[in-house]
Amino acid sequence: MIQGIITQNVDGFHQRAGSKKVYELHGSINQLACLSCNRKYPSKKYLEEDGSFCECGGFLRPTVVLFGEELPKEAVQHADGEVEKADLFIVLGSSLQVSPANYYPIKAKKNRVKLVIVNIEPTEMDGYADLVINNRKIGDVLQEVNKELVG
Repeated sequence: MIQGIITQNVDGFHQRAGSKKVYELHGSINQLACLSCNRKYPSKKYLEEDGSFCECGGFLRPTVVLFGEELPKEAVQHADGEVEKADLFIVLGSSLQVSPANYYPIKAKKNRVKLVIVNIEPTEMDGYADLVINNRKIGDVLQEVNKELVG
């Protein structure tokens, strides 16, 4: 059973697919934050008249993390906790070149967690993995796994 998802994606697709514990390291396009008071709004606020402004008058922008900005502390803390509790850590479709996401597989291995890396191309972390699947589409691999698990 999946206990949590750590993602660099900002699109909210994991939540739309029904995943509950999703830790978005690079923020989300589905939430806006005021640059003045940090109040949060759903992205549909942009559709309202004057939807780019907070009640305080500050400018609203998506909570996506831009280059050089700090990652959301809460997401990083939860992600760290999930790695600590994991029995199996699966990397799907990441080159593992962006920090801090590229540290999580190493942290998992230090905790004696089984590591699986599925990526179309090899990564620098493949040597740490218990299983590496390259040159395959993630969707194909996941469909095969699901077929084996379901019957």
